[in-house]
Amino acid sequence: MPSPYTLTGDSSLLLPEFDAPPAEPLGLLDRWLDEAGRRGVSEPLAVTLATADSTGRPSARVLLVKQLDARGLVFTSFRGSRKGHDLADRPYAAMTFHWRETLQQIVLAGPVEVLSDEASDRLFAERPYAARATTAVSRQSRPLEDEEDLRERARRLVESGDPVRRPAEWTGYRLVPDNVEFWYGSPDRLHRRLRYDRTRTTADTWTHRRLQP
Repeated sequence: MPSPYTLTGDSSLLLPEFDAPPAEPLGLLDRWLDEAGRRGVSEPLAVTLATADSTGRPSARVLLVKQLDARGLVFTSFRGSRKGHDLADRPYAAMTFHWRETLQQIVLAGPVEVLSDEASDRLFAERPYAARATTAVSRQSRPLEDEEDLRERARRLVESGDPVRRPAEWTGYRLVPDNVEFWYGSPDRLHRRLRYDRTRTTADTWTHRRLQP
């Protein structure tokens, strides 16, 4: 096993937000995402999404954030998948961005809401045609009986060029964070941490504080 004590990435970033935090975290997250793209982070929108089932047993997987809006972070999935079942039972999740190239992490947690059919239709229409075709012939997390048949049905649909409708089980979700932490790693292990918590008095205001490494 490789050494767990190596830390690779750019430790020279100037991040004044740790000393002068903005009032709310989603604008800062948007800025970090833009800067991650400019700094060469290979998959800045990839996150680990953690959910739990009705008994509290957790599960996690990596997926892509589709949108960041004023309320939170949007992702998509099948209702019949494990995360879909988890979110139906416990509509709460945690999400982690990890950017090795820049030693940055962002961790968010909060309730998850199901988007409307209209919003889900728009998200589906934004996908590349081949991705829509694959989604239409697959039922995520169901048992796979014949991989070649699945691939052949996807290939035929792509070649046909026929319109592809959103499967009824495929939907958009939005994580509405009630806490957000920004983390920047340091080779001396004195990592920098900034945590935001949504106030109970109003959904539009936040408190923030620095945390020890």
